[in-house]
Amino acid sequence: MKLRVEQLSSFLTGTTKQLFFLSGDEPLQMMEAADQIRQQARSQGFEEREILSFDGGNTAGTSWSALSAAGIELSLFSQKKMLDVRLCGCQPGASGSKSIREYIDNMPSDQFLLLQTGKLDKNTRNSAWVKALDKQGVMIQIWELSPAQTLAWVAKRMREQGLQPTQDAVSLLTERIEGNLLAADQEIKKLRLLFGQNVIDVDQVIQVVADSSRFTVFDLSDAVLQGDLRRLHHVLTILREEDTPLPLILWSLSTLGRQLYAMCEHIRGGGSEMQAMKVAGFIPRTRQALFPSALRRLQHADWSAILHSLFALEKMSKGQTEVRIRDVSRIWDQMMDTAASLTGKPLFEVSG
Repeated sequence: MKLRVEQLSSFLTGTTKQLFFLSGDEPLQMMEAADQIRQQARSQGFEEREILSFDGGNTAGTSWSALSAAGIELSLFSQKKMLDVRLCGCQPGASGSKSIREYIDNMPSDQFLLLQTGKLDKNTRNSAWVKALDKQGVMIQIWELSPAQTLAWVAKRMREQGLQPTQDAVSLLTERIEGNLLAADQEIKKLRLLFGQNVIDVDQVIQVVADSSRFTVFDLSDAVLQGDLRRLHHVLTILREEDTPLPLILWSLSTLGRQLYAMCEHIRGGGSEMQAMKVAGFIPRTRQALFPSALRRLQHADWSAILHSLFALEKMSKGQTEVRIRDVSRIWDQMMDTAASLTGKPLFEVSG
């Protein structure tokens, strides 16, 4: 049976199930769900615990036969035993799939199984071993939270700690943790320790909460390629707060701008996206997947204006403009406009 992670606590109260399957890549929710399940196992008398870590077809030094052996061996001192199985890579292979299904079909009544793995793709969710776990046990898939869900999660977690946050405080903390629930949990506990069960406002969050999203100019480039104006604004804000040198940021934007321009020109001339990758210069393989959607957004961009803006911005940062600009914020504003133009999206979306 399938269960949402937020349903787990109430479900555990009235169940005697002995087989649980956790999958996902959000670490805090995975850890907390696994802790709840282990506590449930202990409450049912499964005091002995054995951890098996598998990586695809093999464990470290053993094979999948270890799982089969665990299913037939007697527990130490005849105690009930919990098997805590960690599967790295989400693909157990043919031997692993067979071992999992055989264990489930012959699972001893004195054993409790918790199997954990990363996020499952569609094909894996339809595999025989996953269907077997779903049929015989409780399957919980943990997804990364959307921005709105993260906001609600932060508000709920603060209230659970006895805090009384204002909505602005919740919003600021959510922005600062940048989707990192582990960081959010740590900061909420820090607020609880310092201020007790009191009202928490923006000023208190600013005093205590360090911005856990430390960015580089490469994060800026990724935000541009993803067309994510909100993240782009946040990354630039953090780079400014950390006194990141302007020439370094300009180098990143200029390099990305030149690459995108060369690629767009190549495609406009009848070339393919794959060929365009080669004419743009070196692009790390890990970032290549970000370019196709960016190129499609930029098909009708005003490249003359974009390139002129990059050139003007570089002159401004070096003090080469005819009129001396004393307010550095003008440079940062222009930088935001230029970076936003490279996303191929209208700037007003950042505040929408």
